[in-house]
Amino acid sequence: MRNFLTAFSVFIIWSVFGLWIYSWIQPESVAAKPLIEVPTLKKNQQPVQEEKVIIEPKIPTSKNQNATDNKIKKDTISSPIPIENLKFSAKNSEGDIIFLYDEGISITKNIKDVFTPESSKDYKYKINSFLIQHPNLEVHIYSIYSPQENVFTPNIGIQRAQEVEKELIAIGVPPEKIVKKSIIKNSIFIKDEHYSNGFFFTFEELDLERVTKIINSQPKIRIVYPKFSESGVEVNDDLKSLLVDLKQYFKDFPNKKVYIVGHTDNVGNSSDNYTMGLKYAKHVRWYLINKGGFNRSSIVARSKGELEPLEIDENRSGRNYNRRIEVIFK
Repeated sequence: MRNFLTAFSVFIIWSVFGLWIYSWIQPESVAAKPLIEVPTLKKNQQPVQEEKVIIEPKIPTSKNQNATDNKIKKDTISSPIPIENLKFSAKNSEGDIIFLYDEGISITKNIKDVFTPESSKDYKYKINSFLIQHPNLEVHIYSIYSPQENVFTPNIGIQRAQEVEKELIAIGVPPEKIVKKSIIKNSIFIKDEHYSNGFFFTFEELDLERVTKIINSQPKIRIVYPKFSESGVEVNDDLKSLLVDLKQYFKDFPNKKVYIVGHTDNVGNSSDNYTMGLKYAKHVRWYLINKGGFNRSSIVARSKGELEPLEIDENRSGRNYNRRIEVIFK
């Protein structure tokens, strides 16, 4: 019996010792189970990727398109908000919505003209009112166009923005407070040739440096010398050049006025000279309106007669210098 107990004790000791040795030599990877299980992908399941917002879609390229890429991108900027979230709205620099409409301004493929639905036509008055209330701000017009449209210079997005700009200027928005930008967006003409939400607006801090340059670049006065005769004036290169410049001026500033002022020499009496100066001015005005298609109210004829000579009327050259038309831009 004593031998049996001794053998059994030895067996227990060696068993415990053997289990300790076995647990000690096992790898750590199977010795412990992770506290949090890592999920595994099911069959054909794709890993979830971080969502990205595409501000400006990449323009598809081809052999025929590479030559026009630079023209397309020239006037194009990145949208300040995600393209897919564009609405017919206006926001300030803090992102607060100034106005929001269900119906936007419609555009047509390859056509610069725009259409504003009746329900949204008062947008321009809200823009004007907001600028009056916040004189330190300017409005930015964001015009959307497609890379599938024809290449224009400037791009058709800018051309459409110019049409909206005319509407704003017509109700009193200062042109120097309007900034035009275009955004390129793919697949806006999928179902038909129209897209119903071609614009949105933001209000930004007034760029005083830019405004100063625009104001300083505006002409103040210009002197022209048409060919004068007893019956009035005859068209020459000076008047033709004035016509070209006025077309550009009224395109940039359609709500401005131009004054055509006739000046004469001092030969004769002052009353007759005043009448003659007004006659010259009216002839020039008639020529500009008929050839340029300008609004009649935008060009005004006046006379100063002999009152403001540039030279002393003692000789022929002095008198010729004083007989002139002054174009004053207001």
